[in-house]
Amino acid sequence: MRTMSRLVLSVVLFLLVGGCAAPPAVDEDETPKRPSPTMEFVSRPDLTPPVINVVTETAGADPGYVLLATRIRNRVEGEPQGHALILGEDAEPVWVMRVEDNGDGVFVNDLAVQSYLGQPVLTYWRGKSPERGWGVGEYVLLDQSYQEVATVRTGDGLSEADFHDMRITPRGTALLVSYPERAGDRSVRDGAVQEVDIASGEVLFEWRSGDHVGLDESYEPAPEDRDAAYDYFHINSVDEDADGNLLVSARHTNALYKIDRATSEVLWRLGGKRSDFTLGEDVAFSWQHDARWLPDGRVSLLDNASDDDREGPPSRGLVLDVDQQARTAELVSAFANPDGHTSGSQANFQVLPDGNSVAGWGSRPSLTEFDADGAVVRHWTYAEDIFSYRAHVAEWTGVPAEPPSVVAETGDGDTITVHVSWNGATEVTGWRVLAGPSPTDLSPVAEAGKTGFETAVELTGDAAFVRVEALDAQGTTTGTSDAVPVRTAG
Repeated sequence: MRTMSRLVLSVVLFLLVGGCAAPPAVDEDETPKRPSPTMEFVSRPDLTPPVINVVTETAGADPGYVLLATRIRNRVEGEPQGHALILGEDAEPVWVMRVEDNGDGVFVNDLAVQSYLGQPVLTYWRGKSPERGWGVGEYVLLDQSYQEVATVRTGDGLSEADFHDMRITPRGTALLVSYPERAGDRSVRDGAVQEVDIASGEVLFEWRSGDHVGLDESYEPAPEDRDAAYDYFHINSVDEDADGNLLVSARHTNALYKIDRATSEVLWRLGGKRSDFTLGEDVAFSWQHDARWLPDGRVSLLDNASDDDREGPPSRGLVLDVDQQARTAELVSAFANPDGHTSGSQANFQVLPDGNSVAGWGSRPSLTEFDADGAVVRHWTYAEDIFSYRAHVAEWTGVPAEPPSVVAETGDGDTITVHVSWNGATEVTGWRVLAGPSPTDLSPVAEAGKTGFETAVELTGDAAFVRVEALDAQGTTTGTSDAVPVRTAG
């Protein structure tokens, strides 16, 4: 891996991101930000993901991969929108999808591993942000070879799927959220949920906040411009329980809502101005994200604690014991940002099967993994101009459809350096290099263990062509590159 720097000019490109708008960018009269390091690979010069800094990493971290959808706050001409990333325990990329800036405003968000029809899939949102804080687009499903197997959108005339959340159900359907505009004395932007059959696109269920939640529940001030739609609810996650009832998070009302799947009625509110629950000590949350049912009936969420990065206590991941009969909510555990930072926008909190938990700090360029006792077992940071709406940890097996990439270079004619990578291949542990005078006359000359995204193998002697074979832990060949000519370095 090589590292290069990107000079971030003080041209403000006001990006619109999951959760709400990106934090303030550099003012035009301020000194430009420090260059942000990116990775550079000889075998894949088209991929330049951001460098991820390992601040804390211990043996207690979950062995799964880390998934990010990074974006760049202040882009200059020619820079990508960002990258979708799968990272190993060492913060080295395993899979990189570069998201180009084609001038159309399309970006990706919310990268996750889910299950569709019994098979693991990567899911992410793809679309645009016509206004601050929400988007219109679709969710994409990739199989384990990184091929697109499905897309899912809202239907029945509802505005397109928003970038905040999508959950695939065991039924092969998707729970999508959207921000439809409602006319009235002033224009209002509702929060909506649809359940859509992924295969057919049929809409099976729809719920809109405007039918059940009044504007008086909002903590968000109405825009002074009465022609601007009032985003009073700001839905940012949806989940379902064993009975199919929905759990909806509304950032601008500081509340969670349980929705009856059969009647669409609000069964209860947790938090906010009309809470049906008595909140225990340190339970109160605000501007929250990512509310989820846990298998034991508890609820997890990310308490942003403020809508401004510069003001507020540290953001926290929370696990709550929610007694739906007694209508009480007690704090089980809280995991505060170890740097003491407030995430004014975005962020998520994921409870892992092994008892650990992961917080992606959204507008704050970092992620943290905690063990069950609250000790930090992983803390990674990225450059100040890089952010990721969420951070997830998940198991994943990737077998790319494309072959490995290889570049062979010589400087003096006596030594050849072979640079090899296979974007997205998770089962590769080593490489076998074949070399010879022609593409059809190659023999094995070296083997080496895999080191990071790209591995460099030094060869001595003369060769005109090189090919590589990917090896798994058993030494079995899992992929073969094309034969490439040895080129002169530089």
